[in-house]
Amino acid sequence: MGLVARDAELEMIAEVLDREPTSVRALVLEGEPGVGKTSLWEQGLAGGRDRGMRVLAARGSASETGLPFAGLIDLLDEVAVDELTAVPPPQLHALEVALYRAEPGEQPATEQVVSLALLSALRSLSREQHLLVAVDDLQWLDPSSQAALAYAARRLQDRVTVLLARRPGPRSGVEGAFRDERVDRLVVRATTLGGTRQILATRLGLRLPHHLLRRVYDTTLGNPLFALEVGRLLAGRDPATLGEGLPVPDAVEDLLGLRVADLEPATRRLLLALALDADLRVAQVRDLAGPDALEHASATGVVDVDGDRVRPAHPLLAEAARRAATADDVRRLHADLAAVVSDDQRRVLHLALAATEPDPVLAARLDGAVARATARGAIRLAADLAGHALRLTPPGDADAGRVMLLAKLLQMAGEKQRLTDLLAPRAASLPERADRVRAHVLLTGGVVHGNDDILALLQRALDEAGDDAALRLRVLCHLAENEAVIEVRNVVVADARAAEAVVASASGSAGGQRLALYTRVWTSALRGRPLDDLLERYEVLACESSYLARTPGRVAGQQHVWRGEPGPARERFESFRSLAADRGEPSPYALARLHLCELELRLGRWDDAAELLDEWAASLDSSLLHWPMYERCRSLLAAGRGDAAGAREWGERAIAQAEETGIRWDWLEATRALGVAALLDHRPEEAVRHLRTVWAHTRDQGVLDPGAFPAAPDLVEALVETGDVGDACTVVDALHETADLQDHTWARLTAGRGAATVALAGAWSDDEARALVGVATAYDERGLAAEAARTWLALGRAQRRARKWGAARDSLERAVRLFEEQGAPGWADAARADLERVGARRPSTPGRLTTTERRVADLAVQGLANKEIARTLVVTVSTVEFHLRNAYTKLGIRSRMELAPRLAELDDTAT
Repeated sequence: MGLVARDAELEMIAEVLDREPTSVRALVLEGEPGVGKTSLWEQGLAGGRDRGMRVLAARGSASETGLPFAGLIDLLDEVAVDELTAVPPPQLHALEVALYRAEPGEQPATEQVVSLALLSALRSLSREQHLLVAVDDLQWLDPSSQAALAYAARRLQDRVTVLLARRPGPRSGVEGAFRDERVDRLVVRATTLGGTRQILATRLGLRLPHHLLRRVYDTTLGNPLFALEVGRLLAGRDPATLGEGLPVPDAVEDLLGLRVADLEPATRRLLLALALDADLRVAQVRDLAGPDALEHASATGVVDVDGDRVRPAHPLLAEAARRAATADDVRRLHADLAAVVSDDQRRVLHLALAATEPDPVLAARLDGAVARATARGAIRLAADLAGHALRLTPPGDADAGRVMLLAKLLQMAGEKQRLTDLLAPRAASLPERADRVRAHVLLTGGVVHGNDDILALLQRALDEAGDDAALRLRVLCHLAENEAVIEVRNVVVADARAAEAVVASASGSAGGQRLALYTRVWTSALRGRPLDDLLERYEVLACESSYLARTPGRVAGQQHVWRGEPGPARERFESFRSLAADRGEPSPYALARLHLCELELRLGRWDDAAELLDEWAASLDSSLLHWPMYERCRSLLAAGRGDAAGAREWGERAIAQAEETGIRWDWLEATRALGVAALLDHRPEEAVRHLRTVWAHTRDQGVLDPGAFPAAPDLVEALVETGDVGDACTVVDALHETADLQDHTWARLTAGRGAATVALAGAWSDDEARALVGVATAYDERGLAAEAARTWLALGRAQRRARKWGAARDSLERAVRLFEEQGAPGWADAARADLERVGARRPSTPGRLTTTERRVADLAVQGLANKEIARTLVVTVSTVEFHLRNAYTKLGIRSRMELAPRLAELDDTAT
């Protein structure tokens, strides 16, 4: 039966489906529960089939949100393996494992490989037939499937249309994968009074007096599903007997609950089963609810049967059944579900959910399920299973092993609160000293309010270790790392302790040796020493069960960044991120994203850094890192783009949080950003104050790699501007010394840049000018675009002061071009201001906006507030304000009122 009172919505869906399949497009249907978006979505599926499309459909389910790749299992349910012969075998195997069509073997299915396999599969299928990829209740789609779909959506080229339906809320990652011009959005709203009348008449044959129809409409707020539910209760009744009140509850959820309560017991049981396990098949449902229950439920519109799959007619019906059921009903049904499901992991989970009493045999079976879930990369599921195993352990039985296993899984899953709740009451009373020490160390990754909490926990661990040398050694390594990396102080002392730990651990456990080597890698990196020997020794001891956050590869990647070696750094970080995703460890994944962001910031790839930060802001794992890392990266991004106000805003926020939590690393980097902002604002004295603080602190505390906190080049420039040439020379001499001792490429280039800048501030020298050209070229060759542009700017300013007008014009024009290419409009404006002072003509294309600036400006013209623009583009409000400020400056306007006519003028000119 077709939809009624939805002509406009159906027309929009048809228009999207009828477009030429030259590019991937998406239509998002958004609406409240019951408003009709699912019905419209189903009409879209039917329309796609009518047009000869291959339809791949999935429906999100609240009960499946925690099951990895549940959505992909649904989506590819009817795709046979022989249709995917074009998918490379390693990818196809990973996909088959994720779909539970193959055993994982030694390597579990990973999100990255499965995402790539999905992309290959969709590309292969779309070559044969235009695809319609459809997902209903997107808000309940499991994160693994969302990530895979988002990955594929960003890379598909043509012959694919995507139809999504979801409840109101934050934009999902799948939607964010599409550029704005490739997404159409349809807000599905409540129907009108006339629409309600039409729905009741067409679907139920129900005719009501106007006053009663009005009451139905007012009570249901025009929600079609709820109007139908009320109509079913009213059908067959005499309106004259109804009195003043409708026989329905006021609240919508109560209304659905009453609907479920009025069902036959077998039908209610069927709905409850679907709420508890959304992957049930026809035969399993019949075994659970009886041979006639499914047919009755289907005939009464409670469930839909699609081939071998059974689903509730609307997810809220299943949820209402869950709410209406007693705890005993739920437990009994879990036990019955365990008897009918075929997958052993699902079976043991249902048994665990049904169990109320300790059961050592079931607990042991759960241990096996934990291992299998971990092998598949389902860390959160493994943690839940381990929690049940602990719960079902009989009182008096030794449970410390399960406590510590669960704690480790919770740490890997980023479940900080659960980790704290588990270990805080048990840490001091665990029977084994080693477990007590480890528990207090694990708690440092739980809920803490600052570094003082971490130090207190490590001190308790040290106290528990007593005279056990091996245990004390492990705790001392953690303390040394904290001192060097968190507090950035006494690095010389921390390095000496780490060196002693490496020697002392050589005869101990492999875990103790790995921890000592990891700590020594950190201190060695900060001291500017090579890491190859330590890395090789660590690899010999490497273990797949090691916590990735404490593996030294990411530190080696950071050292590459500090030394101006972006290629090896990116390789390290991408490998680390891939491994973190493979193993389902969100905290290391968050660290990998942080390091990639830091790399892009060093390279001057501001848009790439911003994209990573926007992803970070929208992700759940943003809370996994204790410190204001996000804020200080935002401040450095703003400073790099030339947004002094934004740099100060974010930098001051980061500093305040760093002081509150006791983290010096982020404090130093945010202070550096403030120094760059002051330099941009032509406040050299303030710049010197900030940058000298960073330089002096790191040198005094034993940080010898000048690229770890790269304040030196900006400090030299600020000191030259204030006339403190002697101090500037001291910094340059230190860089020269470091470059020679450490064979440090970045330090050598930066020392040459500083020396030439100091010399040119005193008197003109062709040799020094050529030296700056060489430095800028070398920076550019190494991919250090931001430093190259700043060097050309410094050269152009020196040439302008020396009245070398033609040379100054060439250097400054190059600086402007490089800054604009990087997306650093503030610095481009600064260089342009110098360019105007040498008599340069204005650019031939005034008012040209970057792609991002134009998108923000267009949304502003549409009347969206800054917060709405930020939500639409999945960026921060400050990012929106930054791009609007740049657009206003380029367009020569001061307000939004001037924006629309100015954009129209530009478009007319372009035409």
